[in-house]
Amino acid sequence: MAAADDRRRDTENGGAGSFVEDLLARTVDQWDGYIAEYQAERAARGRPITWYEQPGLDKGAFATLVAVHLRAAAAAPEDPAAPRPWTWHAFALGDSCLFHLREGRLIASFPIADGEGFGITPQLLGSRNRDAALITDRASTATGELRADDELLLATDALAAWLLSHPELASGGTGKQLGKLADLGEETFTEWVLSERDKSRMRNDDVALIRMRVKTEG
Repeated sequence: MAAADDRRRDTENGGAGSFVEDLLARTVDQWDGYIAEYQAERAARGRPITWYEQPGLDKGAFATLVAVHLRAAAAAPEDPAAPRPWTWHAFALGDSCLFHLREGRLIASFPIADGEGFGITPQLLGSRNRDAALITDRASTATGELRADDELLLATDALAAWLLSHPELASGGTGKQLGKLADLGEETFTEWVLSERDKSRMRNDDVALIRMRVKTEG
């Protein structure tokens, strides 16, 4: 379950630096506005922010991050009408993961390749950190080629760690297990997560799973 061989530093068009600048503009730069709205809403309900809550608001929030951008390759000059291959370009800070599946087989796991890669002090994005250069330096980037019927899944760290730590379950391997989880309805998925937590097989942390499928044109 090593990451794809074609993984590399993505530096074209500004690479991670441009992504980070845009990310900070849409999150960190608006954080104070979010907090002001929250404080006003609390006050309107007669539950203003207490003295012991204020330090937490001042400190801000922290989260791991994985993002992916899909793009088509430039048209070939010799045959502009020919189908253009698609690629994924991923950015990660911390241990939320992207999984690339092909025909039910896991061909890339980014930025962590196995269950041993998860720790208790991952890199985090802070809601008050405007140091784009520092964030870019700490982040990882990767890219891979997409084919028809490929799947990309984004999973937060608790679920990603579970998937990469339990490939031996009666599921046909990590790739098939990923597909099964993605097919579950929201209610069934929630029940499964709660069951794994009760069995101490999954950390009691936020769990999210996003699935994308590549379809042929036409």
